[in-house]
Amino acid sequence: MRPSPTVWRRNRTSAALAALALVAAPLLGLGSAPQAEAQQIVFDPRAHVQTSLQAARQLESLANEARSLANEARTLAASPYSHLAQSSQTLRDIGELARTVRGTATTLEGVQRQFADLYPDDLSAADLLALGEGRATTARRTAEDVARTAAELEALSRGRDQRLAGALAASEAAQGQTAAIQSSTQLLAVLAEDLASMRTTLLAQSRLLAEATAREAAERDSAIEARRRFWGRTSSTPSAPSFDPLPHARD
Repeated sequence: MRPSPTVWRRNRTSAALAALALVAAPLLGLGSAPQAEAQQIVFDPRAHVQTSLQAARQLESLANEARSLANEARTLAASPYSHLAQSSQTLRDIGELARTVRGTATTLEGVQRQFADLYPDDLSAADLLALGEGRATTARRTAEDVARTAAELEALSRGRDQRLAGALAASEAAQGQTAAIQSSTQLLAVLAEDLASMRTTLLAQSRLLAEATAREAAERDSAIEARRRFWGRTSSTPSAPSFDPLPHARD
């Protein structure tokens, strides 16, 4: 039996309303709302752009820090070349030369005692001969000290040119401030060796010059004193012989 037009229109309207309710329910948050919210994906372009910019800034900051650390590491890098141990030993050997002299002393107390013994104020005739031998021995030993010092300093200078060349090469190859400072320090160490050698040589020559000057002055004064004592003696008339030579004389 076919329904009446009124009933048919009522059923059609109810079906349309039911379909509309099914479509609008998810949009209006009705029905199964929690499940619909869980399945919905929201994309905010502005928030995405801000997040990307923050990440880029952080990466740039990390890159700058990495470059800064690399520069600091390069600056603090030590020089691979070093001859400070050899220079220190050479300086100690040079200083030891002043403590092994056999002639004129190197200390103030030693010089004062030595000159008081070799060059006293009052001299007797016997002292002139004895002190002359001591002065000659001291002069010979002082001259020997100068020659020995020069020879040992020459031996110690071997390898100094290589150390200087190595320090210059390290200075040119230095990539950081620390390596450059270390190379400069090694150059100064080589110069310190040269200065110590010159100082030791000058001191040895000064001792020789002082000894020679004092010895010449003492010998001159001794000669003057000896001549004064000889010519200052009291003259006397020789006594007559105790025998008569005339009876034994030939005609």
